[in-house]
Order: sequence, then structure tokens, then C-alpha cells
Amino acid sequence: MRKPAVAKIAASPFPAPSVQLPEPKLPKLDLDALLAAQRANLAAVQEAQSVLVDAAQAIAKAQHGYLEASVAAARAALSRKQPAKPEAVLAEVKAAAERTTATAQQVVDLAAAAQRRVVELAAQRTRANADEFKALAAA
Repeated sequence: MRKPAVAKIAASPFPAPSVQLPEPKLPKLDLDALLAAQRANLAAVQEAQSVLVDAAQAIAKAQHGYLEASVAAARAALSRKQPAKPEAVLAEVKAAAERTTATAQQVVDLAAAAQRRVVELAAQRTRANADEFKALAAA
């Protein structure tokens, strides 16, 4: 069995240009600092979640108290033997409106306080993240 002849490639009369490529510079990455920043972000999210859950519980308690007071007032009104005088009915309606307004204001105040705290936490972490990023970029 005969092997096929291999053609020999003649050397080029022109030399190949020698090009020196610069070595790529990769940024140094401090994984410990990056993980610490992520842990701080998660801690801030957990604290914000806790603030919101506490606010939701406080709002539910306020609404529950309002509902209990309203039911008690309705039972008292229905348990009377004689019809109430118009002045007494007007006073009860006024008291019910004041309770409603007070409860609504309490709910708004609780929600606004929780919102302010969550925004404050987010702003703190945003500033801290910016500072940490600057430190990482400078290294």
C-alpha cells in the first residue's frame, strides 16, 4: 500500500509581521467586600420587611378596635326598649363619625411612618452601595 504524497509548503519569502498584543488588565474583584455589601443589602430588605409587617399588624389592630367599638355601639342601640331621642341619636352619629375619623387618621399615620422608615432604609443602603462601589473601583 502506497502512502499519498504530501505536498510540502514552501516558506514564504515575506516574513510574518510580529505583533505584540498588550496583556489584558482585569480589574481586581474583592469578593469579600462584594458579599458583605450583598449581606448588608439583604439585612436592609429584611428590616424594611419587618417595618411593613409591624405596620400592617398595627393597622389591623386599630381597625379591629374600631370594628369592636362599632359593634358595641350598634348592640347598645338595638337593645334599647324605647326609641332614642333625636338629640341622642345625633350625638351617637357624631361620636361614630369621630371614631371613624380618628381610626382613619391613625391608619394613615401608621402607614406614613412605615413608608418613611422604608424610604430611609433604602436611601441609606443606596448611599452605602455607592460608597462601597467607589471603594471597589478605586482598589
